[in-house]
This record gives sequence, structure tokens and C-alpha cells, in this order.
Amino acid sequence: MYERHDAALCDIEECRKFGGMLARLLERLEDAGQYRLADRVMDILSICSPKIASHCESAERTKSMIRSLIERLRQEAEIA
Repeated sequence: MYERHDAALCDIEECRKFGGMLARLLERLEDAGQYRLADRVMDILSICSPKIASHCESAERTKSMIRSLIERLRQEAEIA
């Protein structure tokens, strides 16, 4: 997920693909009843907004949120 986000920083098409990936993850988490994790993905999606010819203004915040999401996913996997 980090690599996909980093690739998207200066490439609007990659940014859109990253957003699509997050949207699919959100849908799968909601379908699985994982609403707390889905909320974290929704938070990331809420600050992502692709811009043409512009660097992502929330890149570091997004990266931090991804890091937190991955940690929560790992914790959930250990519990299950």
C-alpha cells in the first residue's frame, strides 16, 4: 500500500488507481462487517483528492494514516 501511495504522489492516474484500490478495500471491509477498519479507510479517502500537475498536499498525513491502518489490520489478523 505504501508503494502504491508513493507512486501516486506525482502521477494523477496512479493517484486515481490508489483511490480506487482504497474504495474496493472499503467495500470489502464493510461487507465483512469490519466497520472500525472501514472507518479508517474512509478517513484516508476523505483527505485524498487527485490534483493535476500538483504535489499531494496531504501526502505525509495520508502515509501516517496508512501506517496506522496496516497496524490495525495486522492486529485484527492476529486476533482472528
